[in-house]
Amino acid sequence: MHTPALSLYLLDPSAPAASLNRIQAPLAAGFPSPADDYLEERIDLNRELIQNPTSTFLARVRGESMRDAGLRDGDLVLIDRSRSPRSGSMVLAWVDGGFTVKYLTLQADRALLRAANPDFPDLEFHEDEDAHIWGVVTYIIHQQT
Repeated sequence: MHTPALSLYLLDPSAPAASLNRIQAPLAAGFPSPADDYLEERIDLNRELIQNPTSTFLARVRGESMRDAGLRDGDLVLIDRSRSPRSGSMVLAWVDGGFTVKYLTLQADRALLRAANPDFPDLEFHEDEDAHIWGVVTYIIHQQT
């Protein structure tokens, strides 16, 4: 049995756009550049990150099972329910009464949910379980420490 690993938040498509200043110049990870010279129009995060507002959810992750994929406890994930999951997709799955974020692996005769942390076992879908893919993770948002 899995306990809920995250809280889901429905994004309100009628809410005011979340916009930030955008830097037009490419960002180098080397020597700094005078970025103020390149500030342009504001960027609308809804338009940039969300293709299908009515089927997109934001969730805060709890746990360390996807640590090696760069997904940490407390990170936010954007989930699109309208996208078709493929083998290799990071998905939000409902398994035995709880949500979990894992990589989906489709094989000829079975489907597995794989963690990105060797301390966590793979989960296999069984016919007698209450399990299904709920949506596809499209973005991970985490705070740098």
